[in-house]
Amino acid sequence: MKKYFRDPIYNFIIIDDKWILDLINSKEFQRLRQIRQLGTSEVTYYGANHTRFSHSIGTMYLMDRALSQLKNVINIDDEMRKIGLAAALLHDIGHGPFSHVFEKIIGTKHEQWTINIILGDTEVNRILRGIDETFPQKVANVIKKEYEHKYLSYLLSSQLDVDRMDYLLRDSYYVGVKYGLFDVDMLIKSLLVNNDNIVVDYKGLYAVEQYVYARHYMYWQVYYHKTTRGYELLLQNILKRAKYLYEQNSLDIKIDVLTPIFKNENIDVKDYIRLNDSVILYAVLLWKDSTDKILSDLCCKYLYRDLYKAYELKQSVPISLDEIKEKLNSQGMDDEYYLVLDRPSNVTYDYYVEGEEGEKPPILINNKGKIKSITRFSDSIRAISGNQGIKYYLYFPRNNYEGINICDDIIKYLDKYLEGLE
Repeated sequence: MKKYFRDPIYNFIIIDDKWILDLINSKEFQRLRQIRQLGTSEVTYYGANHTRFSHSIGTMYLMDRALSQLKNVINIDDEMRKIGLAAALLHDIGHGPFSHVFEKIIGTKHEQWTINIILGDTEVNRILRGIDETFPQKVANVIKKEYEHKYLSYLLSSQLDVDRMDYLLRDSYYVGVKYGLFDVDMLIKSLLVNNDNIVVDYKGLYAVEQYVYARHYMYWQVYYHKTTRGYELLLQNILKRAKYLYEQNSLDIKIDVLTPIFKNENIDVKDYIRLNDSVILYAVLLWKDSTDKILSDLCCKYLYRDLYKAYELKQSVPISLDEIKEKLNSQGMDDEYYLVLDRPSNVTYDYYVEGEEGEKPPILINNKGKIKSITRFSDSIRAISGNQGIKYYLYFPRNNYEGINICDDIIKYLDKYLEGLE
């Protein structure tokens, strides 16, 4: 059996392994069609409506290409190939609605849900056990970075991995920017293995530089975009308010599928995989008619793009929020939901800073048998490594409940306050 997937990035992805097609057709994997890859970024870039379904298939495709390249230098048997492909295909299967926003509400990372789905009572688990009873655990070990051959885990999650390769290219395409482009063909052709570590041949140095800078620019220009961040914070506050009202037995419009999330109990895998972006959007659509003023207002802001105002602060400037809180409270607006100090560096994305991520080694370059960190060969990468920029944004509403502008008054206060500190 052979199936052709028409992909906008790689043209055709051809799959002729029945077990892979079975995994793709499983209900847990098909659910990824209803989870956007970039969460709320569609509000900022209207083309960013691609899903984790396409990204997962693209990641598996690049893993297959990487393993084919590495077969030229090390022994990769059929079982190792299958484990690598399965891990790449399933690495994001645990993502919840709007991904990182949802993680903050339930307090569990998507990586853990991925493991729960692979090892739990699921179609995915049964398909993997159909290959071998130990197969689900081996796939889970790759994702947990506990597999005996470390290079498989490094290929999937490290400073240079097929996951990031695909989402940089894919996100750049759908967002409509050029920041995420790099020579993926040259990069994969340059992959080597040394002492179970992924290494790049020196001929691929410029492709790696492209890749690193693509990451750097995409994070600051796309993933950290202030409008996207503001929309994420708005959605996060909606879910936080709904959960609070449920706990107080005051949520007048209940969504049954969300009840397990609000109960603060252990969530069953079967309940978790019922959740997707559409469920959250449906809830927001209903909650706009809630009798709770805060929940209703936040939902209306979300649906009709009445976003928080983003005011950029200087990192080195200390600021007191007490007077702004008083201004909001005087309008009857709870500052817990209408005032947010945000640091984009806290978003669950990272860019290349050597030594920053303990379990992820630096990118290694092989130059005539000498293997060293990329910063020993690349002046441009050395120049940005260690320079972790942090932006501070203060988010607050533009109007009060009556539609009267309160934003300008807050901005004037902030401008005057910060001017006095200079």
